[in-house]
This record gives sequence, C-alpha cells and structure tokens, in this order.
Amino acid sequence: MVLETVTQAQTATAGMLAAVRAGAVSVEELRAALDRSRVVKANVTAFQTEAAELIAERERHGDGGVEILAVSAGLPQHEAKSQVKTAEAIRKVPKLRDAVQAGEVPQANARRLADAINKTGAYAVASDAEFLEQASKMRPEQFTGTANRWVAVQQADNGVSEHARQRAARFLKFYDGEDGMVCMRGEFDKVTGTRIKNRLRQTAVRLLDADKKLPKAEQRDFNKCMADALQRCTVGTSRTADRAGAVSAATGKTGSSSIGSTDSDALNEDNAAADNGDAAGAGGSWLADITVLAHVDEGTGELIAELSDGSKLPPAVLEELSCNARWTGLVYDRVGDAVWRTRSRRTVTDTQWQTLLADYGGCFHCGAPAGMCQAHHIKPYSQGGDTSLTNLIVVCWNCHHKIHHHNWWIREHADGSHTLHPPDQASTRRYGPAHAEDPPATPRRQIRARDPAHPGEGRARDNRARAPTPATLW
Repeated sequence: MVLETVTQAQTATAGMLAAVRAGAVSVEELRAALDRSRVVKANVTAFQTEAAELIAERERHGDGGVEILAVSAGLPQHEAKSQVKTAEAIRKVPKLRDAVQAGEVPQANARRLADAINKTGAYAVASDAEFLEQASKMRPEQFTGTANRWVAVQQADNGVSEHARQRAARFLKFYDGEDGMVCMRGEFDKVTGTRIKNRLRQTAVRLLDADKKLPKAEQRDFNKCMADALQRCTVGTSRTADRAGAVSAATGKTGSSSIGSTDSDALNEDNAAADNGDAAGAGGSWLADITVLAHVDEGTGELIAELSDGSKLPPAVLEELSCNARWTGLVYDRVGDAVWRTRSRRTVTDTQWQTLLADYGGCFHCGAPAGMCQAHHIKPYSQGGDTSLTNLIVVCWNCHHKIHHHNWWIREHADGSHTLHPPDQASTRRYGPAHAEDPPATPRRQIRARDPAHPGEGRARDNRARAPTPATLW
C-alpha cells in the first residue's frame, strides 16, 4: 500500500517537472504550484524521517534511524541526525508537528523550534502562540535571531548552562577523504565559532580582493579563499600582513554601552594602529572579530550582553571577552536613532606587551609559552581597572578560562608578584590545605646565580624577553 502511494507520488512529481520544462504554464499557476509544493516537500521529509525511525526501531539499530535516513535520502550524516532530532522534538507539540507537515512552518524554522523545545521544554514553546506565529511568518534568516532571544529569556541562569553545554560538546576532528584530501569537521560554542568564522571570512575577503589584480584564470573563489585564510591563520604569516585588515574582538550597540567595532571606520582605525605599532589583540596577537551588544537592564541594573543574532552571553563570558576588546559607547533617542557615539582603545600596546613578556616570559601561573597567552586585567576593565602594567599580567587560554569561568582568583604579594588560587581556597587565602603555609612567591623578575658547571642556565625562564609570536586564531 505504501509502496503504491510512493509510486503515485513519484509519477505526480515527474508530471510536475515535465509541465514546467514544457513551458506551457502561466506565472500565476506556477506561483500557486510552488506554494503547494512546499506542503509536498514537508510531507516527503516527514515520511522519510518517520519511516527511517520505524525501521531502526524494529531492527534495533540504536541510532534512531539516522543511518537509514542518510542512505535512503542521500543526506550527510550530520543533516540526517539533525532531521531525526527535529522530528523527535516537534512530536512533543502536536500542533507544531501538524503545522510543519502542512508546510506552514519552514523546515529550517522547525529546527530552531526543536532546539527551543530541547532547551526550555515542550510546554514553554506550545504555550507561546506569538512565538509559534513568528515561526510561520518569518524567513529562516530572521527567525534564527528571534528564537535565540526567546530561549535566552526563558532561561533563568543568563545562558550559563547553555554556554557550558556548548563548551562541553565542542570538538574538532580530521579524516582522510576518498580522493586523498584531508577533511575537517568540528563544532564550537557560539562565541568561539563566531570568532573563528568572522576571522576567516575577513581574511578571505582580503584575499578575494587581492586576486582581482590577477588574470581571471588565476583568481580564487570565496571557498578557496576561506581555505587559504585558515592556512594563513594556523601555519602563520608575517604579523604585519595579518594586521592589515584585522579588527580586534567584539563590538555592538545599545542604549548604554557596547564592545569593540566591526564597521569600515573601525577597520581603517585598526589599520592605522597597526602602522603605529599598536597591538589590536590581547598580548599583541590578533583576535577574531566578534560583535557583542551590551546594555543595562532598566529593571535590575544588570549588564545584559548578547551576540548580534540574539544569543545571550553569560556574565563570565562577557567579562572574558572584555579583557581583549574595545568598548564603543552609544546613546539612542526614543525612536532608536543613535545620537552619540564614542570609542576608546583599551587593549595593550606593543610596548606594554613586550614589557609583560620580559617580566613573565609566558603564563604567570603555569608557564605556558607566549604564543598561547593573552594580557589579563587583574582588576576588570568593566569595574574600573585600567590598562596599565601594574594592572596587567600574562595568562594562557587555560588559566584565563579558570579565572573567568571557575572563579579562580589572583593574589598579589608584597614584592609585586602574583599567584593563582582555586576558588575553594579563597576564604583561607592559602595555596594548598587550609592549615598549610603559602609557598614562597616567585618575583616577577628573577635571576639565578650562574652555575659554573652549567653556564647555559644563568637566567630564569620567566626573566627571558621573548619576541611576540605570529598572530593566532584564538
């Protein structure tokens, strides 16, 4: 019975295609047919997914039908998996499932709704009629931001749990393709993924523009430029070349304040800064460009931050980004027009970074090399801390993450040195068991006596001045 119905559908769709190719159909009829074909496509997608799920259940495949769907529908594994997860989620909201099958809600918007169901629960989505109506009326490009903002409002922890989930699920893997090419696939949290994407796109655009001077046959398309941009960021190029068009991390606009800048004026300003020897990224390395919108909530007085697509940022993530960003202040009138704007550079200069490297050599806590490090404000910039050497230390990515996301704290000693301590030690102010004494602090500048038997060990590692490493992606 099902096979006969599918055969009839196959014949009908073939007739549809033949009629279009014949060219004997009016524009009005084509428009009406396109509207109805969306329902056909939605039903076919639902049939493929549910049929694959049923086969997997009866044969105990254990993957929910992902493999069957990928093979039968000719889909990549990740797309088949997404389709199965979407079907499972929207099934919890019958009226949403019916709207998707009727073609009233685009499949892309259905994926966003499924994600919202998984994060906030089926009841929250089903009970918000306005949200479901937006899913049926908005284009997928518009609804993505709306859905992200809706989920952020529903979550009571300011997006902390969602960011933690994304961080825990991140991965990057390489595998060999059938044609001998090396393939790469990965998933990142929203902040990291956006920074990587924007950094590569920015470099790719510059490469694409540079190719316009070459003969047509030698010009690269955008995808090839993206691949070459990744190569430049990972293999490395001259620091000056990477500066010419990079923009430091984070920007946005709100009623009170925002971070960084991504417009053309900012690009020109950063190029000028590069010519003057100023570092736009923390620690003298370029960071990926990212837009962050920040404003003060009128009711609570809290600083609220989100990405340009509506993804809400936890306070700890905002604080971490603020370490290496530039703030742009904007004031809007009641109708939403910007009436005041200012910009202040707050990242370390090349001179400051060189001095910090001379003092520390690498991460002040674990000793990680300078290429993995950034400058960190001991007293946060958002709390009035200034960008001066007395308020700056060198931290690696791992230690930086501990400070902002796991409440590790920095202790300053009488000699000007600093040590990093776990959060459970904060009340005792001890490094180790509560009854133990603090270990001797390591001064920022330390010179060991030369050993005649080992003349090459005359200077401590953390007193070596190191040249800045090439620009890094992260």
